[in-house]
Amino acid sequence: MKKFVSALAIIVSTAIFPGNSFAHPGALDKLGGHFRKSDCTYLLHEPTPIAMQAKDKATLAQLIKKYNSNSECVGQLTLDKIDLQGHTLGGTSSSAASSPKQSTNQSSSLQLGQKYPAKLVTCIDGDTARFMVNGREYTTRFLFIDTPESTIQVEPYGKEASRFTCSRLSRGDITLETDGSTLFDKYRRLLAWVWVGDKLLQEEIAKAGLVEDFYDYGDYKYEDRIRKAMDEAKQAGAGMYGASSPKMHSANQQIKSEGQKPDIPSPDNEQKNQQADQETTEKETSDSNTERPVFYLLVFAFTVAFFYFFKSKINL
Repeated sequence: MKKFVSALAIIVSTAIFPGNSFAHPGALDKLGGHFRKSDCTYLLHEPTPIAMQAKDKATLAQLIKKYNSNSECVGQLTLDKIDLQGHTLGGTSSSAASSPKQSTNQSSSLQLGQKYPAKLVTCIDGDTARFMVNGREYTTRFLFIDTPESTIQVEPYGKEASRFTCSRLSRGDITLETDGSTLFDKYRRLLAWVWVGDKLLQEEIAKAGLVEDFYDYGDYKYEDRIRKAMDEAKQAGAGMYGASSPKMHSANQQIKSEGQKPDIPSPDNEQKNQQADQETTEKETSDSNTERPVFYLLVFAFTVAFFYFFKSKINL
């Protein structure tokens, strides 16, 4: 009887206080990535030598299917659902990828506070492009500005920002200017000011009303120019700050109905709200699914306890 009571106590305590073993660990797979829970997009956070052997997304997709155990998301995997997170594929061998000396020598060809002639290889979106500098290709994140997304996730004015940037990059000689305290961000992208002829591209993008925020890694040389350009865009109603934009339309509707001043919503906040709503829904579903087995275990435990109690009374 004592053994039964002990076992019963263990069952009940396990049901009421589930351990961390039921939690999703969120670990990276052998490629250095994982699937995003909300839409099964594969995010390549920290590419391992295995991942760097892939020459393109198609090859990487095969590796994901081989090394990732999330069968549900693997079954939905397409090339459009692979987010390289700014990393570059190119068939780097595992020995080369693991050689710190080689990596250091390649990176040391550029220095902070210098200007380098560059040739456009690929325009990626409103604030990212690939350039050839000193005989090597660099995925380059434009310093300081953040434009709406237009690749894996398409945000309002993301396509407009991408078209604007790509068109400007074809209008003259390109020069990259390094600045700040680091050459590369955590995704191994080169950080630089981009000059097209005598025009600072970040400033032109901001004037067009296509900058929604600042991507700040420190103190930079042209910060004041970009902030001023963004203020001018807001005052002029350019781009995403115009009356016909989705942001301003929503704000104007609020003015008409409530007589209040418009508060321009941030796409980042909208995304956070959507994510919060989704997490709330997932939590409610998870809580519901968790409560059911707990309830059944408790009913079973008390039924068995009552049976043994009744049996002991009869034996007496």
